[in-house]
Amino acid sequence: MDVVERWIVLSNRRPMITAGIVAVIVAAFGVISLRFEQRGARPGDDTLAAALIVVASSASLVIKRVRPWWTLALTLAGAVGYTCYSGVFNAAATLPLLVCLGTIASIFPARVAIVTTAATCCFLTIVGIVVGPDWLLVERIGLVGWPLVGAIIGGLTKARNRYVTAVQTRAQLATALYEQEMAQRVMAERLRMSRDIHDVVAHHLATLNLQIGTARHLLDKPDTAAQALAGMHANSEAALREIKGLVRLLREEDAGADGPLPGLDDIGRLVSWARTNGVDTNSLVRGTPRPTTPDVELAAYRVVQEALTNAVKHAHGSHVRITLVYRPTTLLIEVENPLLTATDSATGGLGLAGMAERVRAAGGQLDVDSAGGTFRVAVELPLEVREPV
Repeated sequence: MDVVERWIVLSNRRPMITAGIVAVIVAAFGVISLRFEQRGARPGDDTLAAALIVVASSASLVIKRVRPWWTLALTLAGAVGYTCYSGVFNAAATLPLLVCLGTIASIFPARVAIVTTAATCCFLTIVGIVVGPDWLLVERIGLVGWPLVGAIIGGLTKARNRYVTAVQTRAQLATALYEQEMAQRVMAERLRMSRDIHDVVAHHLATLNLQIGTARHLLDKPDTAAQALAGMHANSEAALREIKGLVRLLREEDAGADGPLPGLDDIGRLVSWARTNGVDTNSLVRGTPRPTTPDVELAAYRVVQEALTNAVKHAHGSHVRITLVYRPTTLLIEVENPLLTATDSATGGLGLAGMAERVRAAGGQLDVDSAGGTFRVAVELPLEVREPV
């Protein structure tokens, strides 16, 4: 904060103190300036009466903030009184009036300041004509010009204060908007991570549940039970690996050795997993496959993963058909399976809610239908070709 800003802050907090300081400075400068040589080689004024007039006029500046019109009357009276008393022009006598008009211009609307300044200058002009018919032209101009300069300085000060206030307001608004945007981003990221964790955990725990049940019924067949235990081990490792990847994203680290997040190219792995877990799954691709943005890739993968997980849990032994249709600007994904039981997706569980949130976040649309004994999930996602790096 510079000196001017500190002075403005002090003026707003302690107006009487700053006004008193200004009054003392103006009185000191006024008394000293009275002694300076004037135009036309006229000597300065060192009389006690002149000094008292200037000091009294300056003293009224103490109330310039709380009683500006009284201050105007007193400072104008001081300038006119000195002019009539001495019969000559001295700029030092108009110094308190200059400060008073500057204050009025800085605290009142422009129309009020202009009218006040114009009326004061007209009155001083009449005084100059009456009192000093033999004055130099520069003296007549000075009698009016010095108060006018004060009003101009006050107007500029007011404009500067408004500009500073506007800049500060914009900065505060920008900070508030930035904080709000950051809070929204944090919330969106938390929702996205919750969807990821739900998808990963639900997918792998469903598989582990089936494999544990299988192992319990095959305890008398060690070889088959060993295969089920090996599958559980593989699924637990996959779950830990994907959760580790999600935690890594929360820490804003690179993909590293664990590789990128899954996408469209990994749907074949989901199909193999579903077949291994007793669900006859076929996939069909129409159109020309092409890469798209990472959020769309991940959304497509998670939708298929959630649909197959529900099929493994609630439609074991049935047939699931996955269709991917690449259109010019969109990707259509359909997953269909017989509706053997009331699935959590059909009843609006967390799986469907997370799927819908993920699809909306990627800019797509989700449609779930269970009519005709077939549970159908249809997702349409925007298909934007990634620019080559």
